[in-house]
Amino acid sequence: MKTKIIIIAIVSIISFGFIIGQEEINWNSFVKKYNTSWGKPCTDCIYNEDIFHVFLRNEGTENLDVLVAVQEKNKSWRCSYNEKVLPNDTIIGFACKGTGKYLFWARKSGDRELEFPTCAEVNAQYKE
Repeated sequence: MKTKIIIIAIVSIISFGFIIGQEEINWNSFVKKYNTSWGKPCTDCIYNEDIFHVFLRNEGTENLDVLVAVQEKNKSWRCSYNEKVLPNDTIIGFACKGTGKYLFWARKSGDRELEFPTCAEVNAQYKE
């Protein structure tokens, strides 16, 4: 009986240690802003003087899926979803009449367990 309890205790400790050892990875920490610009031409925008671009880079070693949202002057967010962003690749987000504000979410490429917000959810949650 004691042997059975000891074995259960050892298995429990090993299992608990295994769970503790698997740390949650913050994929956002691998995405870094390296530049912004105002007024550079954009084929999707009519007026160039208010265009805001944000340049982000995947500085990790894994491919990432990244959702970028850039705020327009009317407080709405222009969202773009980027799949399989390779290490050292650049992601560019923009707003035609920008405020200079941007948000992003990242996950390991193909990981559908971690859901991104929809653009409607971003607009509802980040009105200001």
